[in-house]
Amino acid sequence: MNVILRGKTKEIVKSMVEEGYANSQSEAVRMAIIDFGQHHLSEVEMVNKKLDRLDQEIKSGKRKLLNADEALGEYAKHLK
Repeated sequence: MNVILRGKTKEIVKSMVEEGYANSQSEAVRMAIIDFGQHHLSEVEMVNKKLDRLDQEIKSGKRKLLNADEALGEYAKHLK
């Protein structure tokens, strides 16, 4: 993925590298993303969003929900 930074964001990333917070611009961007995630997205929120997205995919037919026998396939007979 390529990211083009301009203006204030470019200045911040450049400053992070110049001041030694990050070794490269890529590292500075990764650090910023992690920081955002830790401060603005709780793990519970992310799990709930993922579960909601999976529910929508199942309802729309994009994803199939399997029962236990379907999931185990040929190995189901070994459990009986």
